[in-house]
Amino acid sequence: MFKDTVTAYGGRWETRLELPVETEVLIPDYLPAVFKIVKCLVEPVLMQNHTAAAKWQGEGYLRCTVYYQSDEAGAQLYRIEQKFPFEKSVDLPEGRYQQGPALVSGETEYVNCRAISEHRIDLRGAYALNVAVQVVDQLELVTSLADCGIEQRTRVMNGLSCAVVEEKTFTAESRIAMPGGGTVVLDISGVFLPDSATVVAGQLNCQGTLRMQAIYRAAGTEELVCRQTEISVRQTLDVAGAAEGDECLFWGEILACTLEAGEGAADPVLTVTWKLHAELWRAVQYIAVSDAYSTLCQTQVEQVACRLLAPTADLPRTVQAEFSDDLPDPEADVLGCFVTLGALAAQPGDDSGSVLFAGKATAHLICADPRGELTCYDRAFTWRLPQPLPGTPADYCLRASATVGKVISTRAGGSLRVEVEICLDGWLLAVQALPAVQDVALGEEFPDKSDGPALYLYYASAGECIFDIAKRYHARAKDLAAANHLDDTGTPLQEMTTEKACLLIPAAL
Repeated sequence: MFKDTVTAYGGRWETRLELPVETEVLIPDYLPAVFKIVKCLVEPVLMQNHTAAAKWQGEGYLRCTVYYQSDEAGAQLYRIEQKFPFEKSVDLPEGRYQQGPALVSGETEYVNCRAISEHRIDLRGAYALNVAVQVVDQLELVTSLADCGIEQRTRVMNGLSCAVVEEKTFTAESRIAMPGGGTVVLDISGVFLPDSATVVAGQLNCQGTLRMQAIYRAAGTEELVCRQTEISVRQTLDVAGAAEGDECLFWGEILACTLEAGEGAADPVLTVTWKLHAELWRAVQYIAVSDAYSTLCQTQVEQVACRLLAPTADLPRTVQAEFSDDLPDPEADVLGCFVTLGALAAQPGDDSGSVLFAGKATAHLICADPRGELTCYDRAFTWRLPQPLPGTPADYCLRASATVGKVISTRAGGSLRVEVEICLDGWLLAVQALPAVQDVALGEEFPDKSDGPALYLYYASAGECIFDIAKRYHARAKDLAAANHLDDTGTPLQEMTTEKACLLIPAAL
């Protein structure tokens, strides 16, 4: 008996961590006093994310963004930000795990935000961090058997294995056209659009575009304006274990943005801090025994499902989501709309035996009533991949990242319509459960039946497996094929019957 160790996909281990938020936000003197809290958003920024030695460790901060209305005349909207640091570590259950960064997402559980004075805001809440680490199975499989009248069926198993996962933080700069003094910047965000990647021995070269946008309110107006700029980036990473022929999956995450006034009449300088997430996937091929029996002895075969990942349906580069709803106040003006995304996840589809990939999202609409008072109207909606897939959620492995690319809100009377373009980068992989033999044990010899029939007749249906028929009668599959003039020249020999036939089973016991 010859064996080999195979690295297989073991699923995902997931946990949910609660991050409490307790902080005070101080409004600097150069900003006006608080009249009303309009909206508070909390999102995580992960600076360190690593899995090693059966432990996951994460470090970063929660970005707490408060939008408030000032005590000035008119619907004057301002923004203030506070960083709330956190550090978490989790001991993983016994097992083997993919080393490197984990997949991390999250959602706000609750947030209470109130002004306790004109320049102090009290913030209390909790954020739930979801951490998913890929499990790796090490299976010892039988690759070949010999002697004792053993018959074996081998199979070639092809799949993809994640060889390396790497994250690195970079900065990029560009100028963005904006009006002069008195401009209030309310949001700077963006997406990373992957272009191409080249893998050489020990090194990875990635190229893409940072599409950034700044939302601001010019001095003396209440209108929110959006300006965009694109920054081409090309980065080289030293990656231990990278090899030519590896396929690269990569995406980017915007961590922080700063805007600095240009000298003289020059446009402001936008500095973007972003993180590149790269995964190198390698084609693997294993040969293993999938079934076996002896023509001489009772045989006990221990089988296991070897799960390997394989490419499946391509993910769309963009996903469109939209909804329509009545405004709580039909006379309110919509000044702007922000969207926060939840993670895309597999769930049972509407039809039995189907899988749907969907995620939660929330649109935050900043509205001004006729009196000039600002309110944030939150509307939850669901975004999803356009087509359901066959199977169950366990049949798929999603390695992807999603970000909001564009938001368009239009109003018709007292009704509002919001269209969201979601940029999706990554792969959707299928989980193949391939049967393989882990161990074979031989028992008592079959009784001598030399006085019994030398042949049996078996009426086979089209598509029956020659190996299974021979196993039923403890005969050699090659003898069965030869006796019935089947194709026995190939490796393996003809596996299926092509039509209904009466087969001779020679040397049957």
